Amino acid sequence: MGGKVAQAVALLYPKLVSGLCIIDIAPVEYTPENDGSWRAVKLIIDALVSLDLDGRPGVTKKDIDLDLRKTVEDPALRSFVLTNIDMDRSTGVLRWKINLDAITNQLDIIAGFDLGENSNFEHPLQYEGDTFFINGGASRFVRSVHMKTIADYFPNHMLTTIRGAGHWVHAEAPDATLALLKKYLDR
Repeated sequence: MGGKVAQAVALLYPKLVSGLCIIDIAPVEYTPENDGSWRAVKLIIDALVSLDLDGRPGVTKKDIDLDLRKTVEDPALRSFVLTNIDMDRSTGVLRWKINLDAITNQLDIIAGFDLGENSNFEHPLQYEGDTFFINGGASRFVRSVHMKTIADYFPNHMLTTIRGAGHWVHAEAPDATLALLKKYLDR
């Protein structure tokens, strides 16, 4: 989600962005019907909704981790998902740090990439600043079919791949992700 927002801001308000790093997301529309990767995201969101944290005092993150194992097999991904939960200090009950209802209700919009390109913008929808894409080698979110769209929107882009990492590159390969970002930003 953050990568799509960052791309949209750069395209709509290029003067506000001095550089851009995007992790494993293309400026395209994803649908569960024709994209297995997006279908997997939807399944994870559905699993989170089914957890129903409200009214479950005494439930721990370990309990939630056990519940999620049925749907989210990858321990690194489950660990990443669990970072979105914290303890409400006043009630002692776990709660979402994210607005899960809003994400669920707006998932189709999040999956899209509608920038209102038929509107009258004062500039073409193109970001000419440096743009660095990091792709997960085991992910299907940035595919060869997306490269023309990426090049059209971001003509000064560079793309690199972290082999073996899936869509949640920063959770699955944090050291490699940080090393690439540091090398790119320090250039």
